[in-house]
Amino acid sequence: MRLLNILLFTMLFFYIPVQAQNIKGKLKDSLENVPLENTSISLLQVKDSVLVVFTRANAKGEFALKKPANGVYQLLISHPKFADFTDSLTITETNQEIDLGTIFLLSKRKAYEEVLIKAKVAPVRIKGDTIIYTADSFKVRDGANVEDLLRKLPGIQVGRNGEIKAMGETVKNVLVDGEEFFGSDPGVAIKNLQANAVDKVEVFDKKSDQAAFTGIDDGIKEKTINLKLKDNKKNGYFGKVETGGGTPDNYDVQAMINAFKKKRKLSAFVLSGNIGNTNLGWEENQKYGGSEGMEMGMGDGGGMWMSYSGDDFGSGGIPKNWNGGLHYSNKFNGDKQSVNFGYKYNKINSNAENRTYAKTFLPDTSWNDNSGSNQFSTKFRNQINGSIETKLDSFNVLKFTMKVMEQQSEDISESFNRSFTETNPINESTRKNSNQAKKSTYNGTALWMHKFKKANRTFSINFSANYSENDRTGFLYSLNKYYKNGNLLLQDTIDQQKINATTDNSFNTRISYTEPLTKKLTAEISYALAQNYNDNNQQSFDKDAGGKYTQLAQAFSNHYTFSTIVHAPSAGIKYTGKILTAGIGTKLGWNHFRQKNVSTNLIRTYDFSNIFPNANFNFKLKGNKNIRLNYNGSGIAPTLNDLQPIQDNTDPFNIVIGNPDLKQSFNHNFSGNFNMWNLLKEKNIWSYASFSTTKNDRTQYSIIDSFGRTISKTVNINGNFGSNGGFNYGFKWKKPGIGIGFGPNFGISRRNDFVNGQRNITKTTSYGISVNMDKWVEEKMSFWMNIRYNKNRSTASVNQASRADYHTLSGSVEGSVTLPWKLEITQSINFFAQQKDPRFPRNSNYFLWNVGIQKEIIKKVFKARFSINDLLNQNRGFDRSFSSFNYSENYYNTLKRYWLVTLTYNFNSQKTKTTPNAK
Repeated sequence: MRLLNILLFTMLFFYIPVQAQNIKGKLKDSLENVPLENTSISLLQVKDSVLVVFTRANAKGEFALKKPANGVYQLLISHPKFADFTDSLTITETNQEIDLGTIFLLSKRKAYEEVLIKAKVAPVRIKGDTIIYTADSFKVRDGANVEDLLRKLPGIQVGRNGEIKAMGETVKNVLVDGEEFFGSDPGVAIKNLQANAVDKVEVFDKKSDQAAFTGIDDGIKEKTINLKLKDNKKNGYFGKVETGGGTPDNYDVQAMINAFKKKRKLSAFVLSGNIGNTNLGWEENQKYGGSEGMEMGMGDGGGMWMSYSGDDFGSGGIPKNWNGGLHYSNKFNGDKQSVNFGYKYNKINSNAENRTYAKTFLPDTSWNDNSGSNQFSTKFRNQINGSIETKLDSFNVLKFTMKVMEQQSEDISESFNRSFTETNPINESTRKNSNQAKKSTYNGTALWMHKFKKANRTFSINFSANYSENDRTGFLYSLNKYYKNGNLLLQDTIDQQKINATTDNSFNTRISYTEPLTKKLTAEISYALAQNYNDNNQQSFDKDAGGKYTQLAQAFSNHYTFSTIVHAPSAGIKYTGKILTAGIGTKLGWNHFRQKNVSTNLIRTYDFSNIFPNANFNFKLKGNKNIRLNYNGSGIAPTLNDLQPIQDNTDPFNIVIGNPDLKQSFNHNFSGNFNMWNLLKEKNIWSYASFSTTKNDRTQYSIIDSFGRTISKTVNINGNFGSNGGFNYGFKWKKPGIGIGFGPNFGISRRNDFVNGQRNITKTTSYGISVNMDKWVEEKMSFWMNIRYNKNRSTASVNQASRADYHTLSGSVEGSVTLPWKLEITQSINFFAQQKDPRFPRNSNYFLWNVGIQKEIIKKVFKARFSINDLLNQNRGFDRSFSSFNYSENYYNTLKRYWLVTLTYNFNSQKTKTTPNAK
């Protein structure tokens, strides 16, 4: 019996390995020839990248995978410090066991320094709710900046004015290695950092510091891009100096230096020019009134808009700018302390010329409005931002932030306006304005975060204080004429000095406590107190007998204060699972508003309560798929400008008055997206959709008299909504090596307002499709194209003649080709065509063609470039807008054809060669 047992044991010993039919191998470091423990080994289905079997290497670097069913599979070997290794495996009945032998993995640091990695690296990964792009998998020309890189990433769009959208949402912040860079201004980071310094691009919703700490969503989110730098770009200094000059008197000078040492980052930049390259973030560009390229969409109010200009300050004229900045960040004492500091200086001078042609539609009539203006403005600003974070111990963290901004501006303008029917004039006005303004803002926060020994049990206190003051002094001279039946009926003159002083200060405190209920459930309770005080003193003075502005114009002067106190307790719960992460919460709000007319000593108070629910669900599915669903409910309180019953005669034909009876609005916003990336087939899907509706929404109640004057106030209304969405499918056409993407988009909105007592319903729709293609051949050529078609429609119930129905076709094409002697020819084309509306005088079609030729004099160090912008001299500034009963087109001066000779010097203290990964 004992002999039988030994025999059976011996047979079993040799039988098991044969039946296991393993796939085995051994992993080593290619440089040090040492085993690589804990390396992950995965076998994926080729058709959909679904994981079939997974294991990790043991201490000797050895691994064994159970052989799956017959077929073709993809082997993926990953280690955080080594380049990914991939190979194709064909499983048949004949190969009982597959021995891969010893596989040597290549150090990522070594790969960056010396070797062109042939292994296939995942271009895109989805990790939780973060999308991660491997930068070197998306090819850009040598010397390209991060903005050029972002244009190539699927799911990300960069507007010609620098606006960034990811999965349909506007990107608010661009971070570098997880930290603010010059105050997180997107313009500085994406335009000045070079693409070859970036290892990965991460896209996610940045939560508040407190929400990131507790893990419970508080509804505060901002779409954010984080640029993770390559290891070999974190030591030494690098940067560029670029200077260019051309006809008739155009110039552009840029310089940036980065001195990085491990976690210390020190950067500085200067910029000056008059070709529209301001390097401001897109939101700042919008404030100055411009955009570059054709843009179209729907605003929050439901109105359709579309604009084109050839420079960053289109409707703000052609800018001459001087910008500079410093950035410093570092971590100390084992990352227990960190500091981040940034300073920026901006100065912009601009001359602007505008001409507007509009149609006004009323229930029983319509007329034309022609207007124009010439304006010179100068603005400058100093801005400082900083943060300090310290880990007192393993349980306590303190973080302080501050932002200070000082801004001054001065502008002088002359304008005219003329309203008329087909046969008779209605009114005319000529105006001269001059203004000087100074604005200061100071913001600070303090956050204490405490973790208990029990996991997920936390306590935190967040305090913030904000103060701002805005002083403006100006002069208005206006000559106004009113007609009846074509005859001059009356004429008046306004000659006033206007002084406006506004201060605003607020304090906010929030206390939060989280408690783990189970391993997957965490609950939070919190309480917030917000206080705000606003003082607005607006004075207008007429001339006295001596010609001095001393007589107070009572009708256009008033002094108001507005204070609010909000108590907001809240509760939420978070579930964290392998597939689903979800959060549900609600906040209660008890609001007390107090409005005081200092001039008349009249006091009004408002008390109301609200519920602010929120919910978010994130599903991580097999095959690198992700679904996100969100809902947010938010209250929107009336502003002081909505409530304050004060007239403004700056534009005598458009007078806005206040409405002290306004109610609070409540907005419901639903959004969702689905993202998918198939690594092996190089296919992707990016889709998004949103719907928003508001109870007691704010809209305009307008009375238009026989002289064409519009007197409007804000009122509450229901029935407004807006929805938009898009879908894009991308794939790689492998044989010619062309990336292709296409998909539809839509926007639908309904907006209600009142015109002369009649309810007006404005419906706007936009349906379209976009197609993009790209191809890159190293050191030979590059090509990128995006074409967009839209069908646009707007109708207003007040008058069917206001209907607009037209098509638009627009797009961009960029490319380069390398000739003998290392000459590189580049070109970019932006085109826009739409059906001309017979109600307006001009055709807005354009074909903007920029060409250039450049030569590397010293490889990757020094190059010269000759370029011609707007070769066909077709650049123009153009806006088309629909606003209830008004339809207008605006034309403004832009930068037209010019040539430029540019010299660029790139410097780098590192002696290593940076070679991108092959895709």
